Amino acid sequence: MSRSSYINEYMNAKYDRINLTVPKGEKAKIKAAADSMQISVNEYLYMLVCADLSSGTSKLSQKKQGFTEEHQKMLDKWQVAAKYREMIESMHIEEINGMNKHYTIILKEGYINDETGSRSICTDKMHEIRRIIKKSHKK
Repeated sequence: MSRSSYINEYMNAKYDRINLTVPKGEKAKIKAAADSMQISVNEYLYMLVCADLSSGTSKLSQKKQGFTEEHQKMLDKWQVAAKYREMIESMHIEEINGMNKHYTIILKEGYINDETGSRSICTDKMHEIRRIIKKSHKK
């Protein structure tokens, strides 16, 4: 058995593979974050997933439960037009290091955003939300 065959066999027996597709430009951001911690992209993504599931259930799924009055106030602050609000399933803001914020909007099933190619809109800039959500529509 060749070395390559042995490694492939070992990897297939010990590991599962997940393919991840991200919008153009996001791969570079992910790689830069991993590089800054001196770890591989795979290790970085695995650490993020493990952190999300550390309580036994996904923290992100807990954030997706319901559209509250607070969400309405956030959308008012972000100046998101009413016609786009009906598309939104959930949203949240995540603070990073107590300063930087990361904004996430998940669109309802049956909607898609042309810029991201998915139901999710993620940005680090509040003013980008309006620009990006305008590219959302029913499939």
